[in-house]
Amino acid sequence: MSAPVRSVALSTLKLVHATLTNASKRSRSFLSVAGILAIVCLPLSIASAQNDVLTHHNDVARTGQNLNETILTPSNVNSSQFGKLFTQNVDGIVAAQPLYASGVLMGDGLVHNIVVVATQNNTVYAYDADNNLGNNAAPIWSVSLNDGGTADPIADYGCTGTGFKQIGITSTPVIDSAKTTVYVVAKTINSQGVRQFALHALNITNGAETLNGPVTINGTVGSDSFLVVYQIQRPALLLENGSIYIGFGGNGCDIYNYNGWLFVYSSSTLQQQTVFEIAPNGKWSSLWGGGAGPAADEFGNIYVVTANGTYDGPGAGNDYGDSVLKMNWNGSTFGIEDYFTPYNQLYLDDNDLDLGSSGALILPDQPGNYPHELIAGGKEGTLYLINRDNLGQYNGVSDNVIQTIPGASAFELDGVPTYWNGNVYIAGDHDVTKQYGLINGMLTTNPVSETTVTFGGNGAASTSVTSNGTSNGLLWALDHTNYVLYAFDPNNLATEFYSSRKAAHARDQLGAMVRFGAPTISNGKVYVGGKTQLTVYGLLPLLSPAAGNNQSGSPSQVLSTPLTVLAADAYSQAPLSGITITCSDGHAGGTFSPGTTQTTGSSGTITFTYQLPGAPKEITITCTSPTTTTTTFSEACSPGAPTAMKGTGGNNQTVPPQTLLPKPLVVKVTDANGFAVPGVTVTFTDNGAGGSFSPLSAVTNSLGKASTQYTTGASAGKIGITASATGVNSVNFKEKVE
Repeated sequence: MSAPVRSVALSTLKLVHATLTNASKRSRSFLSVAGILAIVCLPLSIASAQNDVLTHHNDVARTGQNLNETILTPSNVNSSQFGKLFTQNVDGIVAAQPLYASGVLMGDGLVHNIVVVATQNNTVYAYDADNNLGNNAAPIWSVSLNDGGTADPIADYGCTGTGFKQIGITSTPVIDSAKTTVYVVAKTINSQGVRQFALHALNITNGAETLNGPVTINGTVGSDSFLVVYQIQRPALLLENGSIYIGFGGNGCDIYNYNGWLFVYSSSTLQQQTVFEIAPNGKWSSLWGGGAGPAADEFGNIYVVTANGTYDGPGAGNDYGDSVLKMNWNGSTFGIEDYFTPYNQLYLDDNDLDLGSSGALILPDQPGNYPHELIAGGKEGTLYLINRDNLGQYNGVSDNVIQTIPGASAFELDGVPTYWNGNVYIAGDHDVTKQYGLINGMLTTNPVSETTVTFGGNGAASTSVTSNGTSNGLLWALDHTNYVLYAFDPNNLATEFYSSRKAAHARDQLGAMVRFGAPTISNGKVYVGGKTQLTVYGLLPLLSPAAGNNQSGSPSQVLSTPLTVLAADAYSQAPLSGITITCSDGHAGGTFSPGTTQTTGSSGTITFTYQLPGAPKEITITCTSPTTTTTTFSEACSPGAPTAMKGTGGNNQTVPPQTLLPKPLVVKVTDANGFAVPGVTVTFTDNGAGGSFSPLSAVTNSLGKASTQYTTGASAGKIGITASATGVNSVNFKEKVE
């Protein structure tokens, strides 16, 4: 996916060398082949040409940005044009972020854009990402990974705070950049009560197991063995440089003797490469991160953030609770290259204030003294800006990092912040979402902007940004407590473009979801996993006048051309059947036939005749459907041809010679039904009496009236003035000059 722009520097050349000499395809989604080839002579843009979301938070840097969204913009993401398109049912809670892969030739022989959804019931679905019509109402494929058992019930070894009824697939899977394989970890229990975690590699076209999978995840470090019963595999999977990184933590509370573990498996063979225990001589120190997975930088370094637990640093017990770890796997050895632990780690541990409630965000190269930076922050609400070239280690008095912002969030930070266009966006429990600027590699001390919406406390908000490069930005946010999807202006979070609560009749209502679930946005649609279904948002189907617009007729006349409304898909413009459309003239008094409500057929249209009301007026016919945009017809009920004219003012006046009559001369033109006729030219003459008119000819107004002013001539006597118009009788005025 998208990622920052980097210039050709030593770091870039290292990246190119590592990429081109590696026998395995790199999984880093923000590095395209074209980008690699262009590095030699051009600045490097690591933004991919495709719009896939193959990993958690869009890329391995976990930026959450998608710079290739050209369909959704601030101008069309509003309740009139954007909303809920369809849902797909699933068999369990979706805690994992849905993943999106474009243009995949699937097992049904068709090329689809697909969305991959995994549930806590250990089912993986591949749905068509664009609609649920026809064959797409069912998944293209679905597979159960229970392997003869079931997902793990949490009543015995679980913690109620998770909100789960079972533990199956909790983490976000990952799809390789070639879009051939879906890697996913499932937890099961068999009929003998034996629990296990297994790594699966599924063929993306049909869901079949590949690479001789699945493989059971297990391991030991020293005398410690991985205790399956106490673990949840919540962190998203990371696919980097031919290896799958799999993080583990406790079941959701600190009542068991669990530990944090990081396993590394080959993406090509599913063979275990190495295993790392976070606190081998202590306890807890889990990896969970609010669902955020390990992150990777452009040099292939891996970053994890650990939760509360034992810390005694290097050279002692090598226990790293509440720490940011920089790690590296070179194919033969795996270990910590650098680390950061807050000075108040003991306080964090004692008060269950996990630093690792949130993952690491790898920033693009920054100007200033520290080009390589990352962002971290946990339950204490402190935001840390850290130098990736020297994480700062541990100092019991103060933190040796670039910058700390205590109280950046009123409560805990979960998941991972979002980066876009020189800004960092954070969301905390019971708090507003905030925008911090990055200036010369330093965060602004205070937020640049904030939402006016305060989010709930069920795992804070999950955020993501879409844009077309640096323009048309949208910050998307999920409120897991109140089940709302928002879109804000990322340049000013106080501007709310969209809320799924705003549409009438609960049109866009989002179903129940669990905390930490992140939205996926790609190719004009938004995908949100919930407790019972996948919900898809996007541009609403379009209604438009296909025939019969801008007509005119006489009162009570049936318009000569029937009115036709077309319902079409906003993306493909294909006609849509089964759309119920209701039209209204706003109580103008006309008559629809066969009625005001019809349902589109295969042509995507409805057609009706319209009889104009009994009196002339301008008419707006509005056609609506609960799940579409609105369209209008503009029609005119006009009077008939002029048939009569009468004087309505200015007759029988007496003035001296060469004097303006006090009252204007006024006539009214009507049709055969007595309705006023506008636009008729009326000409006035005094039949040679020598006076003058202003104007000599006048046009009837909307009331059918025309008027003129008359100034008498020099001679006294009686004057006969005639008003005439084509097709009607003349009107005579009698005036006297004396």
